[in-house]
Amino acid sequence: MKVKIYTKNNDVYSDMIRNLLKTNNIEFEMVDVSRNKDRFKEMQEISGQANTPVIQIDDKVFLGFDREKIKEVLGLSN
Repeated sequence: MKVKIYTKNNDVYSDMIRNLLKTNNIEFEMVDVSRNKDRFKEMQEISGQANTPVIQIDDKVFLGFDREKIKEVLGLSN
């Protein structure tokens, strides 16, 4: 399973996602789109959004922080 989080500086919701993944030993890639125009464009192409966080889990894309949906997709029970 491949997990990628597109974020900007000081994004509280991205921090919450990162903590959830770390707590459950899920590997992930953080992509700071505030410093990289190409990665920002990539995020917009997959999500249609300019806001963060955008979470990509394999081929699924989520906007914002929906703890229950993320846990469901990752198969987490806690």
